[in-house]
Amino acid sequence: MDNCLNEFGEVLIKEVRDRTIRLFDKKVQGVMKDKDSQLLFEQVNKLSEEQQLLINEIIPRIVDLSLHNMLCVFEEHDEFQIVADGENIAEISDGLSGELYTSDGWIEKFSEQRYYKKQGGT
Repeated sequence: MDNCLNEFGEVLIKEVRDRTIRLFDKKVQGVMKDKDSQLLFEQVNKLSEEQQLLINEIIPRIVDLSLHNMLCVFEEHDEFQIVADGENIAEISDGLSGELYTSDGWIEKFSEQRYYKKQGGT
């Protein structure tokens, strides 16, 4: 049971979280060549170094908050379920959105990208 929870967490972190952060990093670094990405790069490139560092910090925060809120939907709305190996993931977990955080959470265990570690509290 717990194994499918961790398997889901690994896929979520590697294929959603990390992929999204890598993509946005490429956009703000000018690596992506589509018109919208190049426009974003030009705008970010005009910012000060401090502002660019802030964007670098904000990207994973936005991604993590989006994942957190998505997982809350599955905790709070029984009509929506994530099922793996016949098990409702939300029912296996003590708190699905909380699986992202802590020293043994999904981000810490599975992510290869940076993340903002909250200082005290949640």
